[in-house]
Amino acid sequence: MLYPTRADLDPWVLFVAFAALLISLWTARSVSEAHSTRTISHAYPAVLLVAVAAAVFTSMLTDPQGALVPFVLFSLICAAIAWSARHLSIAGAAWLGIDFLGLVIGWIWSLLFINDLDLPATLEALSMFGLTLTLAISILGSVERIAREAVFTHGRWRRPTRALDPAAGDYRPRVSIQLPCYAEPPELVKETMNRLAALDYDDYEVLVCDNNTKDEALWRPLEAHAQVLNTQLGREVFRFFHVAPLAGAKAGALNWLMDKMDPQAELIAVIDADYFSEADFLSRLVPFFRGPSLAYLQTPHDYRDYADSAYLSACYAEYMPNNKIDMLGVNEYGGAFTIGTMCILRARALRQVGGWAEWCLTEDSEVSVRMRAAGYRGIYLGETFGRGLIPTTFDDYKKQRFRWTAGPVQQLRRHWRLFRPHPLARRMPGWTKLLEVLRCIAPLRSLAALVTGLSILLGLGIAATAHRIRPVDVPDIVWLLVALAAATTLVRMWHRYRIAGIRRIRDMVRGEVARASLGYVVLVAGVAGLSKKPQAWRRTPKFGAEGSPGAALGSALPETIIAVVVLAVAGYFFAIRDALGPELAILTIAGLVTMGLSFLCAPYMALLALRDVRRHGSAQDPKPPLGNAGPAAHGPEILSSENRPAEVRPSA
Repeated sequence: MLYPTRADLDPWVLFVAFAALLISLWTARSVSEAHSTRTISHAYPAVLLVAVAAAVFTSMLTDPQGALVPFVLFSLICAAIAWSARHLSIAGAAWLGIDFLGLVIGWIWSLLFINDLDLPATLEALSMFGLTLTLAISILGSVERIAREAVFTHGRWRRPTRALDPAAGDYRPRVSIQLPCYAEPPELVKETMNRLAALDYDDYEVLVCDNNTKDEALWRPLEAHAQVLNTQLGREVFRFFHVAPLAGAKAGALNWLMDKMDPQAELIAVIDADYFSEADFLSRLVPFFRGPSLAYLQTPHDYRDYADSAYLSACYAEYMPNNKIDMLGVNEYGGAFTIGTMCILRARALRQVGGWAEWCLTEDSEVSVRMRAAGYRGIYLGETFGRGLIPTTFDDYKKQRFRWTAGPVQQLRRHWRLFRPHPLARRMPGWTKLLEVLRCIAPLRSLAALVTGLSILLGLGIAATAHRIRPVDVPDIVWLLVALAAATTLVRMWHRYRIAGIRRIRDMVRGEVARASLGYVVLVAGVAGLSKKPQAWRRTPKFGAEGSPGAALGSALPETIIAVVVLAVAGYFFAIRDALGPELAILTIAGLVTMGLSFLCAPYMALLALRDVRRHGSAQDPKPPLGNAGPAAHGPEILSSENRPAEVRPSA
């Protein structure tokens, strides 16, 4: 029996690479904004044309008959997906088809390539195991992308995509808006309160809870401003509370407010202290809650005051694809979850599941897991209804991402039984269980792939140094595959940023730099989330901070050290390039240099943040007041949290 060789599959991988690039260009043309796919007449002939073009290009460069089998496989897979998933666009079905076909063909081609190298048995086994593990991780990623990239692949949508008209029906229940804050700039929170006072909704209250702030000069103005707004409105809408001590951070404050809110309020809206809401926040979203099965509705995180800062613009570009693309797809597949601010929840459902989890770093998304397990559902809409502030220092940016990454891992560790298949656990909407598990283990998948790749490189380096392998001759087709893969990646990256509202190439590059700068903290947070040790809840400061270059670089010290080590390893592979094979050495060095530069993005972002703060000042917020005004000016001092009971100061 004749077994295929790596050369036999060269036309297959080349066909996949050409088809992926053509489909990416097709998708970029047909999808101009979220939830809007341009209809192309004769779409089925269009996908056939893509397949024929890929086959022709492949035949021009390899065996003319070699592209026939992948052409037939792709056509059949695409037809099967389009027939079974009618909500997909034809371009979307084509992309899913080529994605999974490429994974399998690429894995087989790589195994055959390793088999041709005549490696030592141990290294060959390690390499094949690593490739198979990478395949499994890649398949999980592709399954998750079915949901997260639905904006690019769907032609029809089954879940709501737009907020309702303010006049939609007569359902206008009482809403309790809850605004927790700790040591925030008073002028910032006062403006947040002003925006809430201007909502075009009649029946609501606003509970402002300042917890554990010791400096009275920070919270006393909020207490006074609540009274000013009530006077202006002609009724009591705002109630202010200062509570100290209060455990549980933001979740503790929200749980405390549940006992103080109006018992007639059916809904709870949560607003962060820095978020300026739109006037129609409630009037266009509350009508969704007419049906009793909806437990929560989330709108995107969005931001303001970033345009004049290169650092803040980079952060903004990194944030938005998830908020404006990924979350929309997750919602379509039933996996929408809450993300902490600009959200509305059903009070009865929140009480039913036990309130907010004070043990979890992401108490917002955690509560949505318990709500779905209790039989409720949620919605995520892509329209912006409020904008907040971006952390002004790289250290705070990292702390925020640590919290956002470690929290979901904590959720999985605590609630894994809820994600078991039915009948071992109660059903949840759509793909909730699968998407939650994949989201929670995402940093662990990345860590496993990184460790696997570095282990194979280490084995190759040792074997080459000991002259246990012959110099590797990289097939010529690899260079074309690398070029096509890079082109496809750039097209899809450009399209992703465009749909997310990032239009300038400069900002797209900044977004990629910001994303790369967080690679280390994401991996660390994924591991930290596995620990049973409680993690400290670190809020995002709203006061500007200048710092020094030394402090800025110190916040990125681990990444800098790793970058130096990785670049040193690249230098080592350059030194053994003749033993390894010049072509394989070039590929290996290019990969290691790219990895090293990605880690160096962290100190670059830290210095960029410092430069922008020094150049523009703290444009986002006023400086904090100095010291306490003292008891003579503001009444009794705040009681100590060490040896006195909690002090509660509600506004009259």
